[in-house]
Amino acid sequence: MRGDSHITAAFINSRRLGSYHFGPEHPFKPERMVEVYKMCEARGLFKDPAVRVVDVEEAIEGILERFHTPEYINVLRKADSGTKVDLDMLHYGIGSAENPIFKGVFEFAELSATASLTAARLVACGAESAFNPCGGFHHAHPDRASGFCYVNDVVIAIDELKKNGLKVAYVDIDAHHGDAVQEAYFSDPSVLTISAHETGKTLFPWGGFETEIGEGKGGGFNINIPLEPGSDDDVFLLLFREIVMEALGIFNPDVIVGQFGTDMLVSDPLTHLRLTNNGYIEAIEMLHDTFPRIVAFGGGGYSMNDIVRCWTLLWVEISGQELDEGYGGALGGVFLGDADVHGSDLRDMRSYTSGPEKERLLNESHRLISYFQKEIRPLLE
Repeated sequence: MRGDSHITAAFINSRRLGSYHFGPEHPFKPERMVEVYKMCEARGLFKDPAVRVVDVEEAIEGILERFHTPEYINVLRKADSGTKVDLDMLHYGIGSAENPIFKGVFEFAELSATASLTAARLVACGAESAFNPCGGFHHAHPDRASGFCYVNDVVIAIDELKKNGLKVAYVDIDAHHGDAVQEAYFSDPSVLTISAHETGKTLFPWGGFETEIGEGKGGGFNINIPLEPGSDDDVFLLLFREIVMEALGIFNPDVIVGQFGTDMLVSDPLTHLRLTNNGYIEAIEMLHDTFPRIVAFGGGGYSMNDIVRCWTLLWVEISGQELDEGYGGALGGVFLGDADVHGSDLRDMRSYTSGPEKERLLNESHRLISYFQKEIRPLLE
């Protein structure tokens, strides 16, 4: 992939990835990749000569061996026919309602990892940023599937960037804690891992508390920001500025690997936060302004309308493009509050928590900031 230094941003596309189905009742819909591509294409966001659509339709053989155990890979391969669950599969987290077997599940895992590895290689070889909408499977452990995730493409991508001599920071703003990525680098000071998510007191995977800061030489290089239910844009952006950006400024990475799930939004059916896509994209803008090299993955999100709008805004930001100004009026009506939006008709109307609940949330935010300043920052410096 040498010679890609002229590319500002690469959008990873795959018709095959978008064609898989977890089942009619499952909340994870791979067709999200197709819908995001369609929206970006309709908005003319692939016309700039400095951006490129990179099609990934064939998997790299053996890619899962970069992180996963041979035993797990063999069981996942056995599940590929999608016909029958056995006890061996269930032992490895495969075949439950959470992580169902379906026709092509092994192929899906291989291809999604290949798409993320391709994104990492493009940035390592000179592109400023790359986006794989069908990536960010941050719950997959070396030896088992978990939380809709069969393969940990995030770790595979980070390790590829490290292999290319780049200093990597991982930033995860999915509503669910990035537990398996944390686990992979918990004692490794060469990678800074940061996860802002709904508190494990109320949401899977039931962890990710601020006291989980790494161990051994990795102490201080793992940062968790557990958000209380009801947290809105104000609360999230305060914590993002005071903890995420502060920690990144000290660590000073060459490249950011970002898991940018959309399930923090108020309309997501599986979570309990109250962000709008204004807080979401403003955090990414803040990040990109300071650290222009980003490998971006989609991650969670279970409202297709939110996904398409958020990830179109994400692509606009990391590819250095612009959308027409103005609020179209049709897309934010479910939100109450301030209509002062900046960007385009893809933006939500703002929604704010207020009164005693907001005061409680801000007090908790200041407690987390204080914990970071006293307990974590000294270990980073």
